[in-house]
Amino acid sequence: MSILLTDSLCGDLKKRGGLDDELLERLRLDAGTDAFEMSRILIQLGHLSRDLIGLVYGDAIGYTYINLEKTLFQDSVVKKLPQAVAERLKAIPIYKFGDVITLALTDPIDIAKRRELEQLLGKVDFLFTLPDELDAAIAINYKSARDIDALFKKVNQSELQNITDEQGSKLKSIVKLSDALILLALKEHASDIHIESKEQRCAVRFRIDGVLTEYLSLPVSIGRPLISRYKILSNLDISNKRKPQDGRLKFKTAIKGIDIRVSTLPCIHGESIVLRLLGSLFGGVSLVLNKLDIAESILKQLKHAIERPNGLVLVVGPTGSGKSTTLYSALNHIDSPGIKILTAEDPVEYEIPNFSQSQVDLKAGRSFDVILRSMLRQDPDVILVGEMRDYETAKIASEAALTGHLVLSTLHTNNALQSIIRLLDMGIEPYVVTPSLAGILAQRLVRRICVHCKTEYALSKSSMKQHFHWPKEMELPRFYRGTGCAECKNTGYKGRLGIHEFITITSEMRELIIGKAPYSELMKYALQSGFKDMRFDGFSKALQGLTTIDEVVRVTTQD
Repeated sequence: MSILLTDSLCGDLKKRGGLDDELLERLRLDAGTDAFEMSRILIQLGHLSRDLIGLVYGDAIGYTYINLEKTLFQDSVVKKLPQAVAERLKAIPIYKFGDVITLALTDPIDIAKRRELEQLLGKVDFLFTLPDELDAAIAINYKSARDIDALFKKVNQSELQNITDEQGSKLKSIVKLSDALILLALKEHASDIHIESKEQRCAVRFRIDGVLTEYLSLPVSIGRPLISRYKILSNLDISNKRKPQDGRLKFKTAIKGIDIRVSTLPCIHGESIVLRLLGSLFGGVSLVLNKLDIAESILKQLKHAIERPNGLVLVVGPTGSGKSTTLYSALNHIDSPGIKILTAEDPVEYEIPNFSQSQVDLKAGRSFDVILRSMLRQDPDVILVGEMRDYETAKIASEAALTGHLVLSTLHTNNALQSIIRLLDMGIEPYVVTPSLAGILAQRLVRRICVHCKTEYALSKSSMKQHFHWPKEMELPRFYRGTGCAECKNTGYKGRLGIHEFITITSEMRELIIGKAPYSELMKYALQSGFKDMRFDGFSKALQGLTTIDEVVRVTTQD
């Protein structure tokens, strides 16, 4: 059974979505009486958002709509319903609250389906979702390392030994394995897939919450054609195994395509390949500045810097520290119909409809500095430069900030103050740096304590003395950590949050920079002015029970 595209439902789409009669009638001819076909067409053509269509359809059948693209699933709850049954009934369990399991269905008005699910799972609550969301959710959330293990055991290794890696990469079993690995990585919320050629095997590791974990050990005979498969998908030279190569591919799912950056590196026992997943399918990152776990005092300074009409605002930190997420959230915060926002990125990690986004392509002659020069002729108000990698890009960006533009960019430095020294080392003159800089945010990502196994503990006195100046007369605080459970794969952590520090460039600091003061003198002035470093923010979040002392120490250094 499917939702019927009735006159009443079309009327609701027209009223709440602002569709005109002619367009609606034309689309209705294509969709027939199938409301789900109409939703597919409307979303594909960009006429209405997925959330709006889901709300309209949900109201029409009397069930709350849930967007599975933005939903986090409890693994232990999903497994309560076998995959074959989930596919047959078009339903998937999401989470359990008390003794009630909440499920998403494409057809919650089907009484027979509801009764069967109640018999299988006990007390249940039903939500409505769209078919493509459900198909993607089932494909990903039922994947496990055990499934992948079973897949590669079915591969005929003797057959692979008699053919080239390129021929092997086209075998159906290798194609299935390559797709399954990406689906498993999406399910585990991994940011990277590492396939590393060893002497006797190929190790497959996922980076989850910033930490690498080995998931599979493949025979070399399977690992090599698997690497070749990803190279083919990324348009890389499969015959060249002697030089590093970089490319990208788009992995298609029922909901959307996931952009993946691919990098190969020749090693002594063969190639190593890393796939960076530039986005997630479920439980996606919120691009709202107020939801990024930024401390209120730092958030206030950051907002003040980005709400200026001009100036240079930097977000700094190592690769994978969440800089792009913060920058996009900052742009969303200041976005309005009255300003023009242009971006130069490598790669474009999030596609935002309101921004004009440019992709760096060195082969086509589109480097950061070339795009930036063209941008300045496009009458922008705000410019995002993905990264200031060289003197030319940094110089143009700094000068643009001096001539009435707000420029946001990133640098790879360990802390906020080091980015000033880095700009000067690039060759940017102090008289250009000092008036253009509005503020610098430095950040890292730490693992979040798993809420399912979170427990209190007391920090030892020696550790307290090492990390805190705590008055003797005050009661010692309670700290938290995860004991390990099925939800967090026995790590004690699930998810990540940011820790930050912010430097506002005052007139006194500008004088120090112009005078080419050393780093130690800049830091001394900053501390006297009330600056708090990243470790301070991290310890504050440990005291709030969000992360652990060990995590903060792991990702920060103390001067």
